[in-house]
Amino acid sequence: MEESRVELEKVLKEDFYCQCGTWVYTPQMNQKVRDDKGEEIEAIGEGCLLNDDGGDYLECPDCKHKYYLLK
Repeated sequence: MEESRVELEKVLKEDFYCQCGTWVYTPQMNQKVRDDKGEEIEAIGEGCLLNDDGGDYLECPDCKHKYYLLK
């Protein structure tokens, strides 16, 4: 299983595909949340984000490549 890093902003704004060609995430799945200042912002949709010792990540459903999010 491979691992990579991807910018959170990129994932929130455009369709994201794995290097194997499988679709992983689309901005239509985003949700609105409030940040620590009380402002509404876009975030990864509920249930889409996984977490381990390496941090938050999205995983390709086919090849299981982990894409850790850079904030």
